[in-house]
Amino acid sequence: MKFYGGRRKPTHLQNNGRLTGKQRGAIGIAVSLLVLAGTLYAIYRAAVRPPERSVPALTGLKEESSPAERVQASAQEAEEAALPAQTPVSHRKGVYNILLCGTDGDGLRTDTIMLGHLDERSGTAALLSIPRDTPVLTEDGRLQKLNAVYAGGGHAGMRRLKKEVGRLLGFEPDGYVLIDLDAFRRTVDLLGGVWFDVPQDMDYSDPAQTLEIHLKAGKQWLNGEEAMQLVRYRSGYATQDIRRTEVQQQLLRQLARQCLSAENLPKLLPVARVFYEETLSDLTTGNLIYLAAKLCRCDLGSLTCCTLQGEGVTVGGVSYYPLYAGKLLETVNRSFDPYDVAVTEDLVSVVTPEAARAMENTRTKTQPPPAETEPEAHTEQKNIPLPNDPALWAG
Repeated sequence: MKFYGGRRKPTHLQNNGRLTGKQRGAIGIAVSLLVLAGTLYAIYRAAVRPPERSVPALTGLKEESSPAERVQASAQEAEEAALPAQTPVSHRKGVYNILLCGTDGDGLRTDTIMLGHLDERSGTAALLSIPRDTPVLTEDGRLQKLNAVYAGGGHAGMRRLKKEVGRLLGFEPDGYVLIDLDAFRRTVDLLGGVWFDVPQDMDYSDPAQTLEIHLKAGKQWLNGEEAMQLVRYRSGYATQDIRRTEVQQQLLRQLARQCLSAENLPKLLPVARVFYEETLSDLTTGNLIYLAAKLCRCDLGSLTCCTLQGEGVTVGGVSYYPLYAGKLLETVNRSFDPYDVAVTEDLVSVVTPEAARAMENTRTKTQPPPAETEPEAHTEQKNIPLPNDPALWAG
């Protein structure tokens, strides 16, 4: 061993300046960790991304005329053809609308239909409830309840509903999430329950649906089963479905606050597993993580909750809830419009109360009374033809 000035040779200069085995091992581990971290980050950046947004219903594009057509056109038409194409409508950056639905007891209809709105740039969120009895037009011009569009059809049914909601609101949602009652119940239980102020005593029994609802009014801690009873109850409300949607909005607001609180963060993994395994969605796991991360930055205390307004009308013995077109446009443009221009009346397809009443009057005048021995049977989802006046459809 060499000594320098009476001192021992420094450790890092021993072995002819070569690194020891432990040092090489430590460096190898550090490099491996860096490579792993870089790989995971690359996967995160590739997978965790916003949803692909739907093609705008508004384009504003003007079709160009051919030179021959310009020659044949009148002076006025030629002047209009020479005008530059209008600027296409586009999505506002960072704005997303997701269709959120829940099935009924037999899983054949979407009795809960909501639209979740997120604006990541302003840090705001909103929730829109669409009444399940909203009438819409079928392809052959007949009337159908919105909650029957899904018709137990899995992804195909949700794509139909997504498109129908797009026709109703003037823009198609960027994705959908469908949750059944069992998944909802399990989610609440995984969070340990939810604190909620039940608005009134709730007692209802329906053996056909194996549904029993028995809740007392007041603030209380609800487990998954009790929360499920709360969101399904409607018969005792004066406005039935409309009041039920308001209660559902309040519960979802409370669940979102609770789910994103610090003490519940460790529970998010099993909740995410339930969503992955037991919900139906066209969004990827990365899309859902992206949206959840942005939602965490929003002030959920100021979450805007809206319900589309209308009034009850009976057509052919079936109860519908046709909507006010003006109120719908006002709500959409105030809190949910994803475009850089306002949604206008010519872009929505709304069966208004006036249209529904005109349809009932037409049906009554043209349909002969049923024979006494064979009374006419009505089913809840019966398709009713709509009058031929398109002006009635949108207001």
